[in-house]
Parts: sequence; C-alpha cells; structure tokens
Amino acid sequence: MSHTDRVVSGGVAFMGIAAIIGYVILSAALGEGFAIPVAIVGSISAAVVLKGPVGKALARRLEGGVSEPSEDVLLELDELRSRLLEVEERQDFSERLLAQRGQDTNQLSDIR
Repeated sequence: MSHTDRVVSGGVAFMGIAAIIGYVILSAALGEGFAIPVAIVGSISAAVVLKGPVGKALARRLEGGVSEPSEDVLLELDELRSRLLEVEERQDFSERLLAQRGQDTNQLSDIR
C-alpha cells in the first residue's frame, strides 16, 4: 500500500470515527426520537453505498488488488514525459538567453 493510499484510508477512517462520535453525542442530547430514525436511515444508506461501486472499490483495495495500467495510460505517460523533456529544454534555452542578455547589458553599462 502506497503512502497516498494510507493517508486516504486514514482520512476515511478518521471521518467515520468522527461521524460515529458526533452521532453518539447528538443521540445523547436529543434522545431516542432522534437516535432511532437516524440509525435506521444511516444503516440503510451505508448498506446501499457499500453494495455499489464504492463498496466494490473498497473491497478491491482491502484485498490488495491493484490493476495494471492500460496500454493507453502507458502511452499517454510516455507522451507526457517527452513533452516535459521538451519544456525543460526550452526553459534551459530561455535561461541561457536571459543570462546572456544580462551579461550583454552589463558590458554595455561598463562601456558607458
């Protein structure tokens, strides 16, 4: 599991724990008239969400199944790398040009 995956999983777990704590506090303050309907609606909502694509994605992540990137993704990544290399070369050229222009300006001011 990568660092980003751990951060996301930790964030989701933290939000879940915070929601449960908030529910317990509100239930204690507002009583059964609040606690029972909210628990029923929350349970049904969680079941629906976890049965859908979100639940399937969570199950794949928990199983450790990581899909390999498709050929299209790899080709696009190669294209982006080549474009980044071209941008770096242009930046280097611009920096050299500006440095040369600065030297030319310094030489002109020395002549005056």
